[in-house]
Amino acid sequence: MSTVRFGSCDAEHRWRPPGLVALPAVRDRHAEQLLRAMDELQAVLCAPGDVLLTSRRPVPAFTDLMRAAGFAGQHLAVPGDPDRPVEERLASLGLPGLAGARPAPYAVLPGTHAAAKALGLAGELPDPEAVRLVNSKTWSTRLGLPGSGTVVTSPEELRAAAVAPCVVKDPYGVSGQGNIVVDAPGRLALIERHLARTPGRVELIVQPLYTRADDFAAHLTVDSADHVTWHGIRQIHNEGHAYRGSSAPAPGLLRRLDRAGYRATVEAVAAEAAAAGYRGPLSVDSMTTASGELIPVLEVNARLSPGMIAQLLGARLHLRTVPLRDTGSFERLVHLLDEEGLLVQDGRGVLPLAAGTLAPPRGWLFYAVLGDIAPDLDAVLHALA
Repeated sequence: MSTVRFGSCDAEHRWRPPGLVALPAVRDRHAEQLLRAMDELQAVLCAPGDVLLTSRRPVPAFTDLMRAAGFAGQHLAVPGDPDRPVEERLASLGLPGLAGARPAPYAVLPGTHAAAKALGLAGELPDPEAVRLVNSKTWSTRLGLPGSGTVVTSPEELRAAAVAPCVVKDPYGVSGQGNIVVDAPGRLALIERHLARTPGRVELIVQPLYTRADDFAAHLTVDSADHVTWHGIRQIHNEGHAYRGSSAPAPGLLRRLDRAGYRATVEAVAAEAAAAGYRGPLSVDSMTTASGELIPVLEVNARLSPGMIAQLLGARLHLRTVPLRDTGSFERLVHLLDEEGLLVQDGRGVLPLAAGTLAPPRGWLFYAVLGDIAPDLDAVLHALA
């Protein structure tokens, strides 16, 4: 049976229940545009006969590159207004010729079931409420694992729990966003003033502020029979609070996690997610601290993720933010990589994973490194600017 891959990558804010107060944040509309284009990352998961539905039609150079690299899925653009979620567009407009295929959404959102029905896809999807529950940081915090923090539901509980230094987290915040570090009384006062003037229900998580040593994530899948498949661990590379990619963990970290029983802990979390009704890809973000603690569960992402894609691909994943002067950057990137002898060939080299995220004035370059090479892309990226 062929697979149809689709879905919005800006899932977190669509899981937010109505009436729940959000932490103060600055909206970045350009980043939202790039986030919508991340659906192209799923192309490397497509086998022959599979179909990838994207919010916008990928440039021909992207489809050509994927086919040349051995990822021969068909790429189709979802009809309708690109500013509307793909799930809504599919539910109302549909697409012919996909009936009977298996659905594989990036994330199960409130409109995913209606989209799958409109396409005539065959296969079970989890209840959207179960997906919403498991993706909430409140759910993972209440598992009570070491370092998980405290759930607060009022300004008074927040004041009592937020002993500086700590981090106050939105239960539906995206990793690196929706978090406020409270390291001085003024930071807590900022949150309290925001809660006082914003109507709605309060639900926040307060965690100690750890000095990070290693960031990593475990990747698993929960199938329709509640069986948990372990895919492995990825070491996460950050620059400040910004995600920069992932790779195979250092041997010393793996030995430490083995001694601590980390895999058993994470598989127990996946079993809890299955008991709550979740089915599908699951990633568990974790860390070790400079003081030697293991924090096994920082948050649970019950959806596909760039790290999961890299794990299934068996590649190192990199994300670079690059200044771009105009459109056509993906075609120039492929040409420059080819000129430098870096473009993937015979399963070795650099494989750009998305074209739509390379949008001026600044784009996100997701790329995989296949094989035992350490390419320097600085000259290539300088030529793109």
